[in-house]
Amino acid sequence: MALKNRHLIPIVVAVGGLIGTGAWTLGKISPPDWVSNSPGIDPMRKKSAGPDDVKAAASGLEPPPASANTSASQPALPQITHAENLNDRVARALAMKDGLTAASLAEELKECELNLKIMEVEGSQGAQANAEPAILAVRMERLHAYQRINASCQTVPGDPKQTRLHLLQLAVQQGVVGAAIERFEAGAREPFTLAHVVSDASSGDVRALATIAMYDMKVFSISRDEQDAARYALKLASTDPAVGVKVVNYLKIAESYAVPNSEFDLSKISSAARMDGVQIAGKIRDRLGKEAS
Repeated sequence: MALKNRHLIPIVVAVGGLIGTGAWTLGKISPPDWVSNSPGIDPMRKKSAGPDDVKAAASGLEPPPASANTSASQPALPQITHAENLNDRVARALAMKDGLTAASLAEELKECELNLKIMEVEGSQGAQANAEPAILAVRMERLHAYQRINASCQTVPGDPKQTRLHLLQLAVQQGVVGAAIERFEAGAREPFTLAHVVSDASSGDVRALATIAMYDMKVFSISRDEQDAARYALKLASTDPAVGVKVVNYLKIAESYAVPNSEFDLSKISSAARMDGVQIAGKIRDRLGKEAS
């Protein structure tokens, strides 16, 4: 089972102007999320590899493309409706052991944090008395939309981050590709999560591949051949005429955040790792190609 990749559907703010629209998504990449205090990542060597979530939302710019985690034979992610509050939907997904919905709700909880930050930015702008009435009306409409989203977010009791991790654990258990890397980026480092990140990478999940390609091999308990295969797969897929443009950002981020942070040297790659890399690159093409069709 795979999680359908969706681009960031609006939570947009115009600082001093129009505000765009807001909604939920799953699977956007955010390089700062990838870089944590785990072994193999040097936070002092960060390069500018992607927009800050809040700045991206405030400016209306779209982040780099997210990983493609769906295949034609797997069910599409059900569209979220908001007839129930967020806590109701969380409880139902957990009770029904619905992995796909759990993964989507986990992303919705993640976006709750972004929504709060956007509201703070908007509140700091003031009424802007000199703005045209039409602009003020649009701003107020969008602000009310953010407030409604926030009200739903507040229906979830306790620590939303722990609830999100619980939802993602269910999604991983149910075989949702892409949920493990979300758990990893949320701070989970137990063997259960790490093993599924490696498994997802082997199935062609580009986000998981970029992660194991840049972290120290010890973090994921993988061999040199396994990491070389991941790096080689990214390089091959990044030059593919059909999907290369979607992969190249992941490759650049992985090379930028790896230790040492330089272009991957695959001059000594083994024949076995090379063959594995070719197979994984094919899976990347399949995933991204099917999503585009």
